[in-house]
Amino acid sequence: MKQVRVAVGTQNPCKITAVKDAFSATFPPEEYEIITLPYSIPSGVPDQPFGDSETKQGAINRARGAYSEALNNSDHPADFGVGLEGGIEIIKNDAGGDDLWCMAFMCIIGTTSELCTSCKHPQSTFEFVQPLQGNQDHNKEIVGIAKTAAFPLPIEISRLVMEEKQELGHADDQVFNRVNGKQGDGTVGMLTKSLVSRAEYYTHALYLALIPFVWPEHYV
Repeated sequence: MKQVRVAVGTQNPCKITAVKDAFSATFPPEEYEIITLPYSIPSGVPDQPFGDSETKQGAINRARGAYSEALNNSDHPADFGVGLEGGIEIIKNDAGGDDLWCMAFMCIIGTTSELCTSCKHPQSTFEFVQPLQGNQDHNKEIVGIAKTAAFPLPIEISRLVMEEKQELGHADDQVFNRVNGKQGDGTVGMLTKSLVSRAEYYTHALYLALIPFVWPEHYV
């Protein structure tokens, strides 16, 4: 069985589970084993990112950092680098006030290599071309980026984030009287009675970030 090595820019077990689930479902499970390589990679953005641009950049920075870290620390570097970054956005409500919404961005970095594109759609016309003299630098980079669904946060959590400058995870713990909820089901899990777990919330967006590898001829 071939291995797909995925460097992930976090040590958060929930996010690592989401990555493994998404890759395991996208690559033929009878042919490929998904190996996740977690790294503590700084986001390069504020601890509580605001808005699409900041949150997306955090995901990109974590993906590139993990990819690079795996390259430097392993005889067998990663095939993919993945970054997941949770963020907050402000959306006007019907009364003209500001509501705080939760969302996250995913970034997946890989190449046009035979392994990275082996998850392609059965109807894909993409054909892998062997690099000259085995030089892997001839493979083009592919970057997949996607955003999760967004949802409004409870009033008290919003107040703690906006007025007291708390991170969402800390505000969630305070409001719901729990410890380190972001390592578990997260805010989305608590609000939906775990009908949407935090891992599942990320997994669906990771499927979308993998689209350029499923249809590489349309993205490179």
